[in-house]
Amino acid sequence: MTRKITRAATRIKLGLQDKLWLGNLDAKRDWGFAGDYVEAMWRMLQQDTPDDYVVATGESISIRDFLGLTFGRLELDWQKYVEIDPRYFRPAEVDHLEGDPGKSRRLLGWEPSTDIRTLAAMMVDSDLRLAQKELVLREAGHGEAPRTGYR
Repeated sequence: MTRKITRAATRIKLGLQDKLWLGNLDAKRDWGFAGDYVEAMWRMLQQDTPDDYVVATGESISIRDFLGLTFGRLELDWQKYVEIDPRYFRPAEVDHLEGDPGKSRRLLGWEPSTDIRTLAAMMVDSDLRLAQKELVLREAGHGEAPRTGYR
């Protein structure tokens, strides 16, 4: 979901896309940086005894708030570009998902180093570079760049 949002927002910023269609904007998720999670996995592998751990940030934000972070970084008002589509609502969706990384912190000494605000900025900056390349190709007469699977 985060990539769908950042990719669409950057394409909207550059005029490559008009709208982003989403479902439940009030769903809350505990989003984290994959690099932090890889470090947690490495720490798990260093343990003498296998065990189960929760790898999460312990902080959740709504999709609506993530839209604010993403579009805000691009100086856009997300409410002008985001449309709700009932087809994207999930019948069995859990409204609030948040992990408790307490055991990972205590036993592995692991802490996430990237908060959601920093993660959103990293993703927007990366996707903006991709959108700029797509724009250059389009302006050079190469039509649409290959589809990424995100709409």
